[in-house]
Amino acid sequence: MSMNDYTESPACKMLATNCVVCGRVLVDSVSVEMGIGPECRKEYDGGISEETRTEANKIVYTAACAAGIGRISEVMEAADKVEALGLSVLADKMRRRFKNAERNADIEIEMLSDGNYRVVTPYRRKDSKAFVEAWRKVPGRRWLNGANVVPVTSKRALWNILKEFFGGHYAKGPMGIFRIPEQKSGIIQDQFKLTV
Repeated sequence: MSMNDYTESPACKMLATNCVVCGRVLVDSVSVEMGIGPECRKEYDGGISEETRTEANKIVYTAACAAGIGRISEVMEAADKVEALGLSVLADKMRRRFKNAERNADIEIEMLSDGNYRVVTPYRRKDSKAFVEAWRKVPGRRWLNGANVVPVTSKRALWNILKEFFGGHYAKGPMGIFRIPEQKSGIIQDQFKLTV
């Protein structure tokens, strides 16, 4: 970590809140509470009533929290609510930030009627041995018709594999498009006692 990079500071990581409009890390309490940074507030928050501003701030904050954990569909719903308040420029900016998420989703997770997840991911050639072994260690997992089928009871193990091998990727799941958070390399291998 560079000593000059405040976005990597423990305080920023603890807050884990980014501006819903531009995505930059929020560092002051007002911005964290509103979910939007001071520059974006200046650009998109002028000339509205205090009541509308308060309502928009609540919606934007909720959207910022959703964006931080990768729930893109919730951000899009929040953008619709912001637009309904008459803030179409702000709503458009929120949408633009995630407009390619669905097109870029390269992972599909489907809930099957038998209570299992059907998971389709790209194959990881560069670390194929660790990738295959990680899947094999998931309790109850099986390979069926070109996809991994994982019991709901192994949801945590599935999530860990997705974070380890596909952190930063977009995925399409039962609740819509989401972004898989990034994880430092090696954590999952240690958990599953794998060698790379």
